[in-house]
Amino acid sequence: MMRQVTQRNDHLLTSIYRLGENSKKSYVVVDVKVNYNILYCNDSFCELTSYSTEQLKGMDYFSMLSQEIQTVDVDSIKEKISNGTMIQAKLYHDGNNRPPFWAEIQALPFQNEECETEYVLLLIKDVTYYHTEEFIMRLEKAMFEAIEKDNSLEKKMRIICNGLNEFFMPNVSSMVLTKEGTNQLLVFTANTRVDQIPILYESNDFYTTVMQSNDFIIAENLTLVDIPDAHKEFAALMGKRSGWFIPIRNQQQHCIGLFAIYYNSYPSDEDFFVELFQKIAALVALAHTYSKTQKQILDLAYTDITTGLPNRHSFLNVLEKVENKGQEGFVKILKPSEFHQIVELYGREAGDELLRQIARRFIENKNEKNEYIARFTSSSLIISRTVAHENMMNYDARIKDLIQKPFIIGDKQIYITLKTGIAPFNKDIKIADAIRFADSALSFASKKPGTHTETFTKNHNEQLEQQMTVLNHLSYALKNREITVNLQPKVDLRTGEIHSIEALARWISPTLGFVSPEIFIPVAENAGKVREIDLQILELVLQWLLKRKSAGKDLVKVAVNISPDHFYHPHFIKTIVELLRKYEIDPNCIILEVTENIGLVDFQTALMIIRELKNYGIKTSVDDFGMGFSSLSYLQKLPFAELKIDRSFINGIEEAGTLAIVRSIIQLALNLGMTSVAEGIESEEQVEILRTLGCKVGQGYYYYKPMTIEQLEGILDA
Repeated sequence: MMRQVTQRNDHLLTSIYRLGENSKKSYVVVDVKVNYNILYCNDSFCELTSYSTEQLKGMDYFSMLSQEIQTVDVDSIKEKISNGTMIQAKLYHDGNNRPPFWAEIQALPFQNEECETEYVLLLIKDVTYYHTEEFIMRLEKAMFEAIEKDNSLEKKMRIICNGLNEFFMPNVSSMVLTKEGTNQLLVFTANTRVDQIPILYESNDFYTTVMQSNDFIIAENLTLVDIPDAHKEFAALMGKRSGWFIPIRNQQQHCIGLFAIYYNSYPSDEDFFVELFQKIAALVALAHTYSKTQKQILDLAYTDITTGLPNRHSFLNVLEKVENKGQEGFVKILKPSEFHQIVELYGREAGDELLRQIARRFIENKNEKNEYIARFTSSSLIISRTVAHENMMNYDARIKDLIQKPFIIGDKQIYITLKTGIAPFNKDIKIADAIRFADSALSFASKKPGTHTETFTKNHNEQLEQQMTVLNHLSYALKNREITVNLQPKVDLRTGEIHSIEALARWISPTLGFVSPEIFIPVAENAGKVREIDLQILELVLQWLLKRKSAGKDLVKVAVNISPDHFYHPHFIKTIVELLRKYEIDPNCIILEVTENIGLVDFQTALMIIRELKNYGIKTSVDDFGMGFSSLSYLQKLPFAELKIDRSFINGIEEAGTLAIVRSIIQLALNLGMTSVAEGIESEEQVEILRTLGCKVGQGYYYYKPMTIEQLEGILDA
């Protein structure tokens, strides 16, 4: 029943109509009191909806809107209008024999004297184009994010299908089919695959016709079209009986597949849909092309080209799947000790071949289950094994068997030693941490002689944390000259008088306190800062000697330790000589101590450096002799002045075997014209034995502990 329009209402409606006309937009005047019926609309709104004025008059405006499609709640819009609230919203409208459209509405409610809303003026603007562009932009963004994340082709196609279903909701259910091989199609749907749809399908005549066409193919009745039964069942399951079939072309206009869009009753605006699906097809083509390129790249990315082995990326990919399954196991990092020497002697290809042969032997001797081997770095292999407990005895036996026979590099037989670092992974230790721990354990194993396996422990991690803390403070310490010197006398074993002095680096940090040189010297070597320490210690020694010289006191020879990196530095000799001249100290007062295997690094350069130092009057000493791998043939050619016997031999000098070694070293020094110095003397018995053997000089706590310059001054000047 129509509500009676009073004269007052008639004047109000006239004002509302005039307001609508002045807006220059499509507009509708709705009677809120009578089911939101349309009282009036302008010609522009009729054109927008394809309804006539007569059809629209008396129609419930909100009947044109589908509740389930809207981005906002229609009931809440009605409630706000009833309360007299002006609102703005984007609503999805059905048209008359035309595609639905998105329109932005502005609702201007008008109330009576009782503050009840009687009418509402709806100003309406078609924003379908902008809505579509926004949809395409969202789809593009989602696709590029999927590409950036290296998502699978299935995930990328799912983005397309989900997007289409949401855009046309609830009218369509979509499917994307892409070419795979000569005559096969990969089938993708939204969300997860429907069980009855095969993933791979042989293309038929109908799909071939679609892909060869330039236009839509519209099937009003799917039962009459030659598409697979599984696809008809999919459409029926989704409640759709008709379909659009649209070819997908790439930039080169080569067809790479097709869209299958299933619907019920959906009027089509061909121009609109052609343009829309061209844009979506471009995204499908991008994903399809990227997927093919990605596969080619992954084949390369997951293989170490030089050895043909899986590479680190492949290893991490495999282990990620293992971790996702919650499996436990172990990571081993394996490195041949002689790798770098082999590369230097025979070339990079020889190193690659060595790793290839090691991996082959591991695979051939694969008595351990669930094992995966890959190249980790240029000089190491990495192995994973999913097992609850690792039997180290079995692994050690396997390693010994593996290296028992020589490796053939070129035409040469090469025997090697292997270092291994091992760490577990489980629910508490992630794969990434296990790899880091195994690498750390390998570093510890590399410091041990021969073939050695090291399993990561908490102590290793504590040492690493300690080293990192030291490294963080070391630069500051060098800048502020926190590194000081302690001096330990060397004594003439015959007279007990001080023969010379060794300068020892000491560090007392304001933050860390006392830091042992056994900790900070290796850290400095690894960080490339040990040369700065050497020079600061040398300069402190020279400053002390200059002070004594200026005071007219006797000078004593001082030995300063020089690291291998510093020894081979291009400006090593120049810097030493400049410092001696700066402090006006006789070069005969300085002894430079180097490790015994310094000549093995580069014998010719070492010989040249030692000879040049000798020409300047600077003596050199071999420190910790017997602990390295020096060649006696090298040693006899290098003009060292002093040979220091490592303290480990002095500690065991009462044993017959050790005694024989010490006797040989002392005799060797005598024959080569060097002064033998015994380190680590702690007892009178050791002194007597060394005197008997002919050792001239000794050093150790039996005589003096390391001390400050001030303490030594008191002894020297007594």
